[in-house]
Amino acid sequence: MSKYKVAVVSLGYESYETERGILSPLGVELVLAARDCLTEQDVIEVAAGSDGILVREAPIGAKVLDTLERLKVVARYGVGVDNIDLKRAREKKIYVANVPGYGTEEVSDHAVALLLACVRRLLVRDRNLREGMFETDIRDRLFRTTGKVLGLIGYGQIGRAFHRKWKGFLPSRVLVFDPYARESIARERDLEVTDLDTLLSESDYISIHAPLTPETKHMIDERAFQKMKETAVLVNTSRGELVDEKALVKALQEQRILGAGIDVFEKEPIEKNHPLLALPNAVLTGHVGWYSKDAVRELQTRAAKEIARVFQGQTPECWVNRWGT
Repeated sequence: MSKYKVAVVSLGYESYETERGILSPLGVELVLAARDCLTEQDVIEVAAGSDGILVREAPIGAKVLDTLERLKVVARYGVGVDNIDLKRAREKKIYVANVPGYGTEEVSDHAVALLLACVRRLLVRDRNLREGMFETDIRDRLFRTTGKVLGLIGYGQIGRAFHRKWKGFLPSRVLVFDPYARESIARERDLEVTDLDTLLSESDYISIHAPLTPETKHMIDERAFQKMKETAVLVNTSRGELVDEKALVKALQEQRILGAGIDVFEKEPIEKNHPLLALPNAVLTGHVGWYSKDAVRELQTRAAKEIARVFQGQTPECWVNRWGT
């Protein structure tokens, strides 16, 4: 008889042998949902009697945490934990762990790629060529990439990686807005710590690397777009709700900004008739910036190890909802 039970309530990986290899020696039975759990009731049914949960997007709210009496730990396949009720988990002394940094290189690569695709209008040029248009359209709003002002909203691991990679494009200035890391980055010589309004109004390229919180939701709204240069490009690879999509659509339709590279959306998957899909000055991908075979392997390994630590009487390495001991 198994000593522990762990439920995987969000699917999407080719195999779960990595998790089994880590957890089976501890006497863990790994249970896979037949399909992605979309509601708290789905989670409760799949995870009944579980000591641990491995989750991506499924909701882990108070109802789940109160119902699953054996639950000791929830490990999130990823960084953001906005789908988990951290306060209730803390009250119940249920550990919540995440996996920060697993996709730092992938997401920062993707953000750079989106920015370059917008600046060089690669998708439009590709389509034009396929339709028989070989010549350059001299009316196209193309500008040199080097010597521009880069604005970074958020300067955690991914923001820093983006900065490192963009240095080769010789930005004239690098502006950073990050109220959570202001003191730690103020000493760095090749950037300027500033307020959000200054960053929006003075940057040529703006890349968002901020967490989603009640304070940051829709931080890029219609007012923010009005402050941007007409030649500005916005990139978002963080969370869809950081940007007011209605305001983004309006800004692109009216050409208030040059373009936008977007990997995350307010509602995912994006609706088939979403107006963003019809805009030639938007480069869109479907929340894939984090992905590589290497990132998935690291993600599965580290999430399973967090579960294992708790079963071995330890605290998670990346313990999100800390309480006093």
